[in-house]
Amino acid sequence: ASHRSPTTSLAGMWEALDRAQRRLMADSPDTATNSVRRAVYNDCIKKASLPPGVFRLTVPTGGGKTRSSLAFALSHALRHGHQRIIYAIPYTSIIEQTADVFRGIFGDARAVLEHHSAIDPEGEDEETERWRGLASENWDAPLVVTTTVQLFESLFSNRPGRCRKVHRIARSVLILDEVQTLPLPLLVPILDVLRTLVTRYGVTIVLCTATQPALADQSEYLRGLPPAREIVDDPESHFKALQRVEYHQPADPWSWQDVAEAVCAREQCAVILNTRKDALAVLDALRDPDALHLSTLLCPAHRRAVLAEVRRRLKAGLPCRLIATQVIEAGGDMDFPAVFRALGPLDRIVQAAGRCNREGQLRDHEGRLCKGEVILFVPAEGGMPRGDYRTAFDHARQMLGESGIDLNNPDLFAAYFRRLYQDVCLDQKEIQRDREYLRFATVAEKFRLIDQDTVSLLVAYDQTAVDEIVSAAQTAGRVTREVWRKAQQHSVAVYRHQFLEWLSAGSVQEVVPGSGLWRWREGYDSVHGICPLASDPADLVC
Repeated sequence: ASHRSPTTSLAGMWEALDRAQRRLMADSPDTATNSVRRAVYNDCIKKASLPPGVFRLTVPTGGGKTRSSLAFALSHALRHGHQRIIYAIPYTSIIEQTADVFRGIFGDARAVLEHHSAIDPEGEDEETERWRGLASENWDAPLVVTTTVQLFESLFSNRPGRCRKVHRIARSVLILDEVQTLPLPLLVPILDVLRTLVTRYGVTIVLCTATQPALADQSEYLRGLPPAREIVDDPESHFKALQRVEYHQPADPWSWQDVAEAVCAREQCAVILNTRKDALAVLDALRDPDALHLSTLLCPAHRRAVLAEVRRRLKAGLPCRLIATQVIEAGGDMDFPAVFRALGPLDRIVQAAGRCNREGQLRDHEGRLCKGEVILFVPAEGGMPRGDYRTAFDHARQMLGESGIDLNNPDLFAAYFRRLYQDVCLDQKEIQRDREYLRFATVAEKFRLIDQDTVSLLVAYDQTAVDEIVSAAQTAGRVTREVWRKAQQHSVAVYRHQFLEWLSAGSVQEVVPGSGLWRWREGYDSVHGICPLASDPADLVC
């Protein structure tokens, strides 16, 4: 195709990655973390020659999973004739980070197709923007970085627009990053589709995470994937080598004031709560004008700015207290000396610990290497997301009360997920029955990775940017694709029932009649985000 260049062939991409990795390792200090990263990368190259099928890449947080998984995929694809790499990620915040890493390696905007609804076209030239728009329709690119929402809702769709890309998945290497986040109520149909991709369409699947779920199990509760081969020779040794934190669990529940006092005693730390309302309660109890907040109450542009400020303060050794929800747990490359985590699902706890002493270079007052602190507290007040999150919390609390529990043992999580699978309906909407009867429209209607009944509201984080978006829409008399994508960067999603209340109160206004683009007319706080507090939509965004 005319848009292809030497660096967009799989062979050219492999050579570019290999060169970049050699440079990176040559310039990296000889630390325990970098030693694990080298070993993981080498295992990925070695195991790429194995026959296609299902693989696990079990790597501790900060162990170089992103680059290593891509190295496996490219080398495996070249050896076995796969046509493209599809990298599916649950959170848009990780997608942007991952796509930026890949573009930095390949140095060619067209080597990586980043496909999700929140992509920001700002800075792209007209030709690249046109290419990305066309390539997104049918994933005509050697490396596609997308969301699990885009991937699976396309696979279960009956609409031509979404189905147009499905044939490109055949003969691909499909990397499922943070695979433990696949929604349990849809796990049975998801695994059935993945099995079909492997057995009938020549797809190789790589399951990536530090907390591997038991997806290859065959039991009365779950018909899993074909046997999965572990890419890393000895995952447990890497987890032991990278024991960079110590876990502490206070005996008694903590009030928000208890949390605030513990946080104030530290110059740099993160607090991760189970709900946005709880995050705001801790923020208010803290009474620290310099504290930072990160949750989906902030629009994506605002969240990126907060993350940049967090990294700046941490790097400069400045005071940095971050109050957040689970939105920072997967993929955020932050490195705090201490993390407070409200007790939650076991995999979420370990992901939170991945934000603590990430590089393993924390030192005590005498300059000696030491471990970071992860404090697991039970909130005396506050809320808990319902459904399988609550069930997962209950199992985590039970397991943490058992003697001999070792959160640094990767085998722990298979046992944890097996327990969970017994207590959660894994085909809650009975999609498999509809698939058996070929009810394609019903399947497409039922299959939603996240609750779709939300409305995005433009908020005034960046007043100039929002005014430009509104002006462009009103001038055109409609919301173009480009305007909509820009709007997503400055919008917060709220549940429809909350939206309808605000609509009745006159707090929201449609930018162009009939366009579906709404503007929030009330306050937007530089720390708290949208006010008043909205109900909590899911963290996943398509």
